[in-house]
This record gives sequence, structure tokens and C-alpha cells, in this order.
Amino acid sequence: MSFVFNEAEFKKESEEFYSTYPADVSEIEKELNQRYKKEKVSAMVQKKWTYEAIAQKCKVKIFRYCPFYSEVITGRDRNSVAGAFPPIPGLGCWALRTHYPVKEFDDWRKPYVERNLLFAEMMTDHSHHYADVERVLYCGFEKIRKEIAEMQVESTDEREFKDSMLAACDAAITLGYKFSEEADRMLQTENDDSVREQLIRIRDTAGKVPRLPAKTFYEALTSVWFTRELCTAMEGSGFAVMGHYDRILYPYYRKDIEEQRITKEEAQNLIDCMMLITEARWKHNENTSGTNASVVIGGCDREGNIIYNEVTEMILNSFEKYEVSSPKLQVRISSKHPDKYKKHVALIAKLGRNCLSILNDDVLIEAHHRAGKKIEDCRMYLAGGCQEPVLSNECNSRAFMYLNLPLLLDAMLFPKELDFWSKENLRMSRVDTAQNFEQFYESVVYNTAQFLAMCAVHYYRFEQIWSEINPMPLYSATMKSCIEKKTEITKGGAVYNSTSFSLIGIGTFIDSLYAIKKTVFEDRKYTLEHLKEMIKADFQGFEADRQYLMNKLPKYGQTDAGVDKLAKQVFHDLAKHSSGMPNPRGGYYEASLFAFFFYDFVKENTWATPDGRHAGQRISRGCNPGETSENIDAATLMNSLRSIDMAEYPGCGVTYLEMPVSQTDTDVALFEYILSAFVHCGGSALDFNVVDKDKLIKAKENPDQYRNLVVRVCGYSAPFISLSEELQDEIIQRALRNG
Repeated sequence: MSFVFNEAEFKKESEEFYSTYPADVSEIEKELNQRYKKEKVSAMVQKKWTYEAIAQKCKVKIFRYCPFYSEVITGRDRNSVAGAFPPIPGLGCWALRTHYPVKEFDDWRKPYVERNLLFAEMMTDHSHHYADVERVLYCGFEKIRKEIAEMQVESTDEREFKDSMLAACDAAITLGYKFSEEADRMLQTENDDSVREQLIRIRDTAGKVPRLPAKTFYEALTSVWFTRELCTAMEGSGFAVMGHYDRILYPYYRKDIEEQRITKEEAQNLIDCMMLITEARWKHNENTSGTNASVVIGGCDREGNIIYNEVTEMILNSFEKYEVSSPKLQVRISSKHPDKYKKHVALIAKLGRNCLSILNDDVLIEAHHRAGKKIEDCRMYLAGGCQEPVLSNECNSRAFMYLNLPLLLDAMLFPKELDFWSKENLRMSRVDTAQNFEQFYESVVYNTAQFLAMCAVHYYRFEQIWSEINPMPLYSATMKSCIEKKTEITKGGAVYNSTSFSLIGIGTFIDSLYAIKKTVFEDRKYTLEHLKEMIKADFQGFEADRQYLMNKLPKYGQTDAGVDKLAKQVFHDLAKHSSGMPNPRGGYYEASLFAFFFYDFVKENTWATPDGRHAGQRISRGCNPGETSENIDAATLMNSLRSIDMAEYPGCGVTYLEMPVSQTDTDVALFEYILSAFVHCGGSALDFNVVDKDKLIKAKENPDQYRNLVVRVCGYSAPFISLSEELQDEIIQRALRNG
């Protein structure tokens, strides 16, 4: 039985189907609401009811031109492969909706969010999780169910947890049978021989996989995809990480090739189809971001053996062939990976696919090991969403709260006008009494640490609410440790349980501190009060001074010894004080530097800053220099990382690289050099945005001619024409500035 991927027909069929979403499941939800009104059970029992209702009452959809099955019609939005908080439509979020909104959380965050000090939409992370698809792949839900059934429980909570996990496994098995029955029904009227072949394959497979362990390459792909999609549909949360595909799929591929069950061409067709499923589902527009779906390749196995094989090449071939914004390709790379691998990755970058993230194994494995995790587990890290790392046996909570560092610094300079302190009865260390920069800097670090600790105390309470409003027994069932501990995933059932606050604007923060250091304390050009006067006036009437601050003082990223020394200290101190705080799941906070597009969201209420930046202008992204810094090319950007220990950031620190080059004239060797330099200089994560500035301008003027032009906005990728005019203009300006 063979498969040839028909991209055009698959996309056409997907568009026709998903354009009808969300499906009406109001009658099922009405029954659940009536039952809940009568019984008032725990959220754990609500999830059990949800699984049972989905398995018994929801229809399934099989696409004629896709050999994979996973679409359960639960009332989800079309754009629902990302996070689900606030709760989105669909039965998966039914339990969450009955407990939302959480007034305690909304009341706390409101004053900070309104003034753009924080971007905090979620109490905890509802987007970047990884269900252990390998466990399902090797065991199957039937064996997992048997393990759960043997659990000895002693309390009501444990009994409810056990019963809910059993219901989750039963739902997965039942839905498999439903897909088999639906394929058999479709066969009664199907006349296309190639489609019939795939329907027969689905009919004969769906009753076995993922109920039983996968045995073939096709079954393995199906099991991994089905498990991830089922969690997304049934848990009311986002499972961004699709899996470490080349590592887990290669043994199945190799065995099928040796036993002549598959050809390399058919395997490539299966991979091609898999890589386009989320793209076909998602509908981009200016009000949406990305799907969060991410596939991981490269890296190593538990013993440290390098992963690079024929499946790696097939996945790269798919990204070479198709211009897609989803899934994102998370490429794990190290100094030990072969040149052939790096060259192929460099080609994907050169082609401007712009859904590519590079993750440096030499840094990230060490970062997680320093955080107290076993080295064998650290080697198995994955990433999803933007670039959020997560170990395969870890429940992470990342990218749910972003702290605006430049505005926090302004709040220290103007504590009365920007009073973020009295609400929490925080005692701020006064920066205006400092006799030298060392004292000033110590006060800044103390105040930042105090504010982060305050946030962690509040989020300790908010994370505890997670298990009360949306426990995830299906997700828990995929984690062996949850069964062994008899503890649900949101309560600490995973082996590792991490949390991260994302710090944004570090480049602007460093430049502002350096401006104060030079002009106030070293050169005595201004008093601190005079500098504050200029900032408060947004430099109106002080343009010459602003130009001096902007253009005469060295900036982070420009390879200046004084700035580099300060940057190293700032990175270290921020990592130190955003790490180590406990969370309620038995884990700790880990340092993270990333942006998504909140660096843009928070600009409106961010005052002018000491580096000469005007109020309302964008602040820096990830680990990057300020948005207005000049003379920052790829070489200087890579070099700026050399003095910084990025292994202090297990939550990763992202470098965003704009490459305004012609994709036809630029040598792929340039991108190979950048990859090698990034690894050599100790970067953590790297996002490419390779754009032809002339093509961007033409695309804005004639969008219909450039529908496949994908750009990297920040943490996510999207078709250029789907973005708002403001974001389009920003990306064009980036290209012009870096050109």
C-alpha cells in the first residue's frame, strides 16, 4: 500500500471543512451544564464527563487526501491548535469555562497590565506543553490503562484522578474505533482507487493505534500525531510540541525499509503531508498569531549520541519544498553535528522559510543540567510555541507573564508618577540617593528582584488554582511519573516542574543603564534630575541631548568593552533573581528572555528611556540590542553573545536575526557561517527572518501576488499579507535598517 501526497486536493478539502468551524456542540454542552448544576462535582470529575461525552457523542472527520486521522469534532475553533486561555469554544474547555473568569487573578493584574508594566493574560501556561507521545507510541493506551487500573488509591482525590485517567484512555481507544468505522463507511461510496487505499489503511489501523504500540513508520507517525491532537482537543490547553520526530521515528523507518514495507519516496510523502496539516487547518489574519505547533529535529539521544538521519533529511526536504508558517521547525544543533546537517539547515534559512528556530545544544543542555536535572533527561529536551524548552518528562509553565524591564527602570526613576510599589507595600530602594553608579545599579537590581519575588508569591497562589479549574488527566496519563506519584500533572505529577517569567526589553534596559553610568556618574554631563527632566518631557526641547544619547554613546551589541561588561553583569543578575523561587508544583522558577510580540504591545505606555528612546517607540526583543541601535550586523550580533553565559537561562534567551538579503543571490555559505558563529559564541536560541526588502514593499502594495511570503514576526511566523499594516511597516523598517 502506497501513498502519494496530493497537496492541492488536501488543502482544498481542508479549507472546505474548516471554513465551517466551530461546529455546534451546544446540546452536548447543555447536557453537561445540567448535570453539573445538579451534582456540583470537582473539576477532575468534570473532565471525566467531558471525555465520556466526546467519546460517545462527537463525530470524527477523515480527510480523503490525508492518511492520518485525528480530527474529533468537539466544537473547537479552526485556529485552536495554540493556547486555550481565556477558554475558547469547544468541549475541551467546558470545565475551564465553568470556573472562568478568576476574579482574584484579574483584580491583581489589572493595574500592571493597564500601564504595560506586565503582559499577563494567563494565570499559568496554557500553550507550551508536551504530552509524552513516546510513551503512547511504545505502550499504547491499552497498556497505560492497565497500569492506571492497578493504582492503589486511598483518598477521594486519588480515586477521582484514577477514574478520570481511565476515562481518558477509554476515550482515546473508543475514538480510534470510531475512525475505523468512519473509514469503513466512507469506503462504501468511494470510487477513487488511491483514496480507497488510504481509507483501507485507516480502517485497518485506527482500531489498533494508538490503542496498541505502533509497529510501522506509518503507525508511529499516526500514533504521535493522534496523541498530541487528542490532548489539544480534550484538555482545554495547548500542546505546542509535536515531538522529536527524527529521533523517535527513525527506528520504525529503518525497519520498514529493511523489511521492504515502505520506500523512501512514500516515507517522504507521509512526512510532507504531516508537515502541512497545521498549515491547512489554520487561517491567518491580522487578529491571530501563530499555531504554536513545533516539530523538533537534530540534537541527541539520552546517551548523547548525535541525531542526524534520513528522517531528519526528509523533514528538512519538506521545509525546503513548502513555504509554510506552521509547524515551526525547531532545529537542535551543536558543535558536534555534521556539516551536511548544518548545510541543509542553512539552505532552509537562505530560502526565507522564516519558521525556523535554532537551539544550541551546547548551551541548553548545560542550562537544564545546572538547574538540577539529570543530564540524560536534559539531553532529551524539546521546544515548542515560540522556542520554549521543555524536557520530555517535564511540565513547564513558560511565556505566560512578561515583565517590561525599561518601564520598571522608569518606575524607579519616577516612583510617584509610576507607582507600582505601594499597591504591594514594597519598600523600593531609592536610586536618586546613589553616590556612584555601583550604588545606583545595586538599587536597580534590588528593586527588580523585589518586584519579581512579589510576582512569584502571587503566582504561587494562581498556579494552585490551575488544578481546581482545569486538571488534565489525559495529559497526566501520558506521563508515567503521574501514575507512580498518583499525582495529576498540574499538581506536580511530572518529574520536573518549571516556571518562568519572560523578561522583555533587556537591550533597551542595558542601554539605559549605560547612559546613566556614562552621562551622570562618569562624565558628569547631566545630573540625574536633569536626565529625568528630559525623560519626563519625552525629550521635547532637548533634541540635541537625545541625539547625543542615541548616537554618541555606545550601545549593547556594538562590541564596546564598557557596554559588554555591563551587559554581562545585567544578564547574570537578571538570571539570578528570576530563578530559584518555588512554584506550587514542587519545582522552581527558571530564567527566560523572550519576547513573542509583547515587546510591541507594551510600547504605548512605556515612557521615554535614558538611552534617548522616545515614549511609545518599541523596546528591544529577546536578547537583542535596542530597535534603533545602528551598525548591528550578523557578526556583531553573534559576537555580543560571547561574554554572556546563556546557560544561566534554562527558559532560553532568543536572538532575533533580520537578514534583508536577496534569497537568490546570497550564498548559502553565509548562513552556515552564522550557524557556526552562533554555536561558537554561546547563543541559546536563534530566529531567522530572511526577507527581501523590495519584495516586502511589493507585497504590501500587491498582496494577492505574495500570498506565500512568510515572515518571522517574533516568536511566531505568519504570511506577510495577513499582518496588520503596523506590523507590516515594522518588518519593512527592520529590513531597511539592517540593510
